[in-house]
Amino acid sequence: MATNDHQAIGAWLASKSPDSVAGNLSSTQRSYRKEAERLLLWSILERKKALSSLAAEDAAAYQGFLVDPPPAWCGPRHHQRWSPMWRPLEGPLTPVALRQSLIILKSLFAFLMRQRYVMGSPFAAVALPPDPRRPLGSSRTLTFAQWDHIDTLLQDHADTEPGRRLRRGMRWLYATGLRVAEITSVRCEDLKQVAYKTADGTMASGWLLSVTGRGGRSREVPVPAELVEELGDELARHGFERQVGAISNQGVPVMARFDSALERPPGWSASGLYQAIKAFLAQAAARLEGVDAQQLRKASTHWLRHTHGSHALQGREGQTPVSIEVVQNNLGHVSIGTTSMYFTTDERKKAMRGFWGVPRSEAKKAVAPSEGNTGS
Repeated sequence: MATNDHQAIGAWLASKSPDSVAGNLSSTQRSYRKEAERLLLWSILERKKALSSLAAEDAAAYQGFLVDPPPAWCGPRHHQRWSPMWRPLEGPLTPVALRQSLIILKSLFAFLMRQRYVMGSPFAAVALPPDPRRPLGSSRTLTFAQWDHIDTLLQDHADTEPGRRLRRGMRWLYATGLRVAEITSVRCEDLKQVAYKTADGTMASGWLLSVTGRGGRSREVPVPAELVEELGDELARHGFERQVGAISNQGVPVMARFDSALERPPGWSASGLYQAIKAFLAQAAARLEGVDAQQLRKASTHWLRHTHGSHALQGREGQTPVSIEVVQNNLGHVSIGTTSMYFTTDERKKAMRGFWGVPRSEAKKAVAPSEGNTGS
């Protein structure tokens, strides 16, 4: 039984992933901790009361605080939580972020009420901002041309261990649609080679990656053979078996840091991968102008996930789009409705045009005689 607010928050976080190791929080738990600790700091420093003593008027005031926080509460994202430069916020929350924050805090107090730590929830009467329900990644997706620009720069990137690791990270994220926390947690033994029948009936082999995603849900995601071969080359370069599935490679992370002095290479952290990709995208943006440059400066690791979903469903010119069921599995979406939000308006209209056929008015224009050619 929790005896103070900090312990109560800890119990709530533990309930979100009962099997997690102490101190090794999942990405979901870290997100929840951020919201809870932000409220805890605000209640103590701004309202001069315990989190468990907050009332409805405090919850309303906190919502206003998130929309317009004092400058002293804001700072750059990259500072670690233990740094004196760290701040709880980067700036005012967007409507989407505010909605998510309030949903999490409502969940926190619902848990505390079930544990009889508090008698009621101060957030019970707080209305959630409307959900815009815009297409996923509608403003956070790279175009095919932008990704090709990035991929070309990756190919010419420095041939060093960190450079090859960065190339591996970005290409795996784009090709698979995995979350950063997922790609940094998988190991060589999570890859397996499988045989399958192609469309023309011939047999071929490919690779599947076993992933444990949110909520402990497992799935298998296809991985291009080229990426697995590159991983094998990197393993061999550092004295490991080239065959990725070799027993001696068990425990080696796919995003291993081979520059470590340790006998077994540690995995690249999610934050380390994030920062490296942000820095590279800023360099890539410097070679572009206008909207393309602006997009790349804003882009992050999660943009690669959105881009995977959008590009797979669109299909490149001359290539067949990936079925929505396969993309749903790749991204680990529980609902296919979530995956369908990657379809843009243009894609929906083109798909239905194929079903409806060409309108009669356009068909008539297509066969109408051109001016000056009225026939005999």
